[in-house]
Amino acid sequence: MRSVENAVQETLELIHSVGLPHPSGPLLESFVTEAVSPVQAALYVSERLRAGECSSLLSDWTYIIECTKKLALDSLPRTSGSFTWQFTSRPQIQERKHFNPIGCFTNAFLATWLIFPKEFRMFCYNVLRRVGLHLYGPPNSVSTVQRLPFGLYLKYQGESDTFRNEFNALQMVHKYTSIPAPNPLDIVSQSGRTDTLSLSPDTYLLLTRLPGLPLSRCQYILSDRDCEQISNQMKDYLSQIRGIPKTVNKEMAICNTLGEACHDPRICGGQPVGPFTDEAAFSQTLRYSDDAARRGHKIVFTHADLNPRNILVDKVTLADGSCGWVVTGIVDWETSGYYPDYWDYTKSMFEGFRWTRRYNDMLHKLFMEFGDYSKEFDVEKRSWESGDGV
Repeated sequence: MRSVENAVQETLELIHSVGLPHPSGPLLESFVTEAVSPVQAALYVSERLRAGECSSLLSDWTYIIECTKKLALDSLPRTSGSFTWQFTSRPQIQERKHFNPIGCFTNAFLATWLIFPKEFRMFCYNVLRRVGLHLYGPPNSVSTVQRLPFGLYLKYQGESDTFRNEFNALQMVHKYTSIPAPNPLDIVSQSGRTDTLSLSPDTYLLLTRLPGLPLSRCQYILSDRDCEQISNQMKDYLSQIRGIPKTVNKEMAICNTLGEACHDPRICGGQPVGPFTDEAAFSQTLRYSDDAARRGHKIVFTHADLNPRNILVDKVTLADGSCGWVVTGIVDWETSGYYPDYWDYTKSMFEGFRWTRRYNDMLHKLFMEFGDYSKEFDVEKRSWESGDGV
């Protein structure tokens, strides 16, 4: 059994090493993994690749896929005694028109709205949340962000401190960078509540909605050119993020954007920790705290959750007239703060097992522009495997 698994895995590694353009690599991998007998398919593919027949093998497999994709049964009346074939094609993803949600909330209107008592605003947000639930359905099982009418999103059922931190982080991002990020419109909390059985959240954070889809949902349809475009954009955005100055709690090097305790699910299950005077004190909250890879880093502004669920992309018309995919937004800034400069890299790989190998390779290459963090990634990976942060 072990030799069978090895044969398949070795062939998959061989396919990856060829460096085929996307989606040729995944298509060839599917020839092996989806076969009736994966081991026989692996041996066949391995033999063809080692014989230098990669192009012909790929052409044969692509031809088979294209033939089956274009043929479908024609729908006939139930009483018909036969069936016919017709040619079909999959609908293409259309370029979506972008919008300006902040147009619904002009500065004058927002300033007037914020004068109303917080109890009234919370009541209205709770009503809007129910309307959004009816119109757009509930968020997924792990999300507490409800889509609303008027191009808005409402965050709820989170820690008041993390909401305040995200509100402040977004204000800083808009002040110091050109990164597309949600506009924070309002944050309101109801303190001192005694009705613990109430179904209404204690804190609401109102944000504008950005165009696009999570990158996690588009990994397989992006061309290599699209990935390069996205990588170049993210390189620029990361440079801007790292350039945001620290203007709070200068006695403490590592803290959230308000100069207060850090909240990160990677550290102590998201419980508040810090702030910290230096990296050595911060590293004491992590395993292998005395490892050399946990020392000597520059402290920079950090998003701290740059996984592909929080990077939005959309199909647009590029300058040369062709269609491509670009980054249209970065969301979920609640854990952001000032951390060692490797933190965005290792945190972006924290759930690497969920994403495609191509995406992880893109991240490795992207962060190499800012330094070699291979030792930091190694010690973090050992920490995760030992249960730290899981």
